[in-house]
Parts: sequence; C-alpha cells; structure tokens
Amino acid sequence: MTLSFGKVAHAYDRTRYHPPEVSGKIATAITAPVEESFSEPRFLELGVGTGRVGVPIVARGFSFVGVDISPAMLQIMRHKIAGVGHKVRLLEVDASDLPFAADSFQAVIGVHLWHLLPQWQRALGEALRVLAPGGFLFEGWDVSIADSEDWRIQERWREILAELGYELKRGGHTRRLREVRESLESLGLSPQDEVVAEWIEERSPRQSMEILEDRLYSYTWQVPAEVFRPSIERLWAWVKDTYQDLDQSYPIPWRFVLRTTRVGE
Repeated sequence: MTLSFGKVAHAYDRTRYHPPEVSGKIATAITAPVEESFSEPRFLELGVGTGRVGVPIVARGFSFVGVDISPAMLQIMRHKIAGVGHKVRLLEVDASDLPFAADSFQAVIGVHLWHLLPQWQRALGEALRVLAPGGFLFEGWDVSIADSEDWRIQERWREILAELGYELKRGGHTRRLREVRESLESLGLSPQDEVVAEWIEERSPRQSMEILEDRLYSYTWQVPAEVFRPSIERLWAWVKDTYQDLDQSYPIPWRFVLRTTRVGE
C-alpha cells in the first residue's frame, strides 16, 4: 500500500480536488464546533496525504498534527504549508499505532481513510484513545450524486475486465464506512452525517482515461499487470469510438459528507 501511494502522490490531487470555496466550507464544518467547545484545540489528521483537508485548517492558525505512511505524500504537504506551518507537525506514522498519549487531541480527522487500512479496527481504537473527553471524531468522503460519463467509462472498464476473466471488486469504501458506523454505535456513540459542500467538476474522457491508466484510484491497484495493460488498451479503443472529442468536458456533481461523532463528554 505504501508503494502505491508513493507512485500516485504527485497526481493525487487530480482525483481528490476541492475548489477553494469547498475547502473553506469543509474546514469551517470541522473547526467551528471544536473551537466552540475548546479554547486552544489540537487537531490530528490520520492519513493526511497531500493536505487537501489539512491545509485549510493549518491556514486558520490551529495547532495541527498530520500522520501518513507515505513520505511522498507528506513531502507534498510540506511544500504547501511552507511559511505558514509553524504550529504543524507532519509525521510518517501508521494510524494503527499512534505515538501520542491518551486525551492528546480535541479533534481527530480521517477522510477517505478506513478502507485503505488493513487494521482499521485498531486505527479506530487509536483515534478514540487519543481524543480528549468531549472531543470530536470527523470522518469525511466525496460522493458523486449522479451518473456521469466518468462513471460510464469506469463501468465499461469493469465489463472489459470481466470479459478478460477478472472480477473487479469495488464498493469497499462504502462497506467500510458502514462497519465503522456500526463499531461506533456499539460503543454507545452517535455518529451524525451531514452534507457540508456541493460542487461541479468538469472532466473530459481523456482525463478519465488518464486517471485510470495512471492507477490513481486505489481500487485499480489490485488488478494484476498482465490484465491491467490489455484492459486499458481495449478501453482506450472503446472511448475513442464512443466520444467524438476526447477533450470535451462533462460535469460530475459532487457532495462532501462529514460524519461527526462526539466522544466521552
């Protein structure tokens, strides 16, 4: 998993981009309730990546710690916060084994995280352990709210893989979110989901293909090389036959969902 993240670090923001106004809304949704409850809150983000969620929080002057297993991802974030990161620590750390004392943070953040962690239950336990009484656990994810040409291209790729004898397994992210919710509820906690931002992304067939070809989605990492290459070649042929202009953009409507859980007041 670390190697895969290292390979995609340079292009990660291509698939997880938030417009500035969306980033601001997400940062406000996370920081506002914490700031209301604590005078000098400390934030911890697990799987901080390139900082698309963390950087706007850092820019507001909060004390912030970001951990990730990918040094390449962390390096990109370091460049982004150069000059404004005096209250920031970025550490190469596994989320399932956090080097922090109990009750160290008033907020813990995990965005598009749990499905990437083999030991997610342990990581969830660690997140709850380092949260101070009354602290907040924030989970976030992007959701495409309508079928798009991008989804159509992905579905055609899944069909081609099936024709080649390979079953592409998807939906792990959604299943894991459900499992995490069930785990939190079993502890007597009450996770609450809220849509905090909506936006439209413009993407062309060529861009959709490049994202798949470069394996920027984590679900593509599982496909063996001997199947991946011929499937992409066949998909390129289908895309070229289907779309007259590979650079004509189409809209993808997105929502950002934030799940908030208050612990141990």
